[in-house]
Amino acid sequence: MKYIKELGLMLLLFTSVAMAAEQEPEVVFAVCVFADGTLIDHRGANSMSACLKTKREVEKEWRSKADTLDTVELNGITYQIDGEHLAFMCDLVDAQVHHYADGTWEIIEILGKHQE
Repeated sequence: MKYIKELGLMLLLFTSVAMAAEQEPEVVFAVCVFADGTLIDHRGANSMSACLKTKREVEKEWRSKADTLDTVELNGITYQIDGEHLAFMCDLVDAQVHHYADGTWEIIEILGKHQE
């Protein structure tokens, strides 16, 4: 009986993962941080107003890192984090989004700029 419960739990988990993989991209606002033209960070926002507010917060966060560090490593790539090498931008993007039970969400992957 124990094995049947474990098998059922594994099947439920596999089904949930498969359904998440088939999820349609959503159009959302995002603050994108670019280093030398490469997207290195992003945060979602519910509106353009919220995006611009988040952009100011993200810029402040990255600038404070620049006060103590010259570079930051993300996914095995080292980026300069001084103001001359970073660009911050709010935009409407197509993205894979994960929704939580409490109503919050986060961007898992940005697929590209939204084309209207």
